[in-house]
Amino acid sequence: MSSFDLTNNSDDRSSASLDVLRQFTRRREMRPPVEQCELCSSEIAADHRHLLELARRTLICVCIPCSILFGDPGAGQGKYRLVPSRFLKLLDFQMTDEQWDDLMIPVNMVYIFHNTAAQRVMAFYPSPAGAMESTLTLEGWDALVSANPILNNLEPDVEALLINRVKNRGGEQYREHYIAPIDVCYELVGLIRLKWKGLSGGEEVWKAIEEFFERLRARAITVEDSSANTWPTNNPPAWRRG
Repeated sequence: MSSFDLTNNSDDRSSASLDVLRQFTRRREMRPPVEQCELCSSEIAADHRHLLELARRTLICVCIPCSILFGDPGAGQGKYRLVPSRFLKLLDFQMTDEQWDDLMIPVNMVYIFHNTAAQRVMAFYPSPAGAMESTLTLEGWDALVSANPILNNLEPDVEALLINRVKNRGGEQYREHYIAPIDVCYELVGLIRLKWKGLSGGEEVWKAIEEFFERLRARAITVEDSSANTWPTNNPPAWRRG
C-alpha cells in the first residue's frame, strides 16, 4: 500500500471520528438540562420542593431528602423555611368589593402573606415589571381575618392568600380565593413578566393566566366554610396570629 493510501485512510478515520463526536455533542445539546438540588447537588425532577431563603426571599430548589430535613421548622435556623405543598380553595371567602377596591390592584390578582422580617402582612400583585407591593392596612387585614378565621392558619413567609378576580374569556369575572404556597405565587409573577406584551398584555399572557388557575383549581382541596375551626393543615402545625 502506498503512503498516499495510508494518508487517505488516516484522514478518513479522523473525519469519521469527528463526525461521531459532533453527533454526540449535538445529542447532548438537545437533552433538556438536568435540575439539581441546590444543597446536595442530587438530580431532581421538574416538579420539586423549594426552600425560601428568608433574608432575600429567594427560592432554593431541593430534593426530597433535603426537603424532609427542613420539614422541621428549627432546621433552617431562621435562615430557611420549607415551602409547604398545601393548596386550599376557599369557597365561601368573605370579601366585599369595597375591601378589594381599597387594595387598588390594577390586574385583578394579588397575593398576601405575613413577612416575618418586616413584621407585617404584605400584599403584592404581579405585573410586567415583576411583583409590585399594594396598599394593605393592618385594619384591612384584621377585617379579612375576622370574617375568614382560616387566615389565622397561614404559614408565615411561605404561604399566601391568593386572590383571582380576572375575567375569563366568556366575560364572567372570577371571585376565587386560595391558600397557596409562595412559590406558586412567584410562578404567577414570572409567567406574567415573561409573556406580557404591549399595554394590555396580549392574548398569550391571558391564556397562560387562565391555564395557571385551571391547574391551581385541579390541585386545590375545596374548603366549604372559611370560618370553620378545623381545616386541612400543614405538618408541622401552622403559625397562628397572637
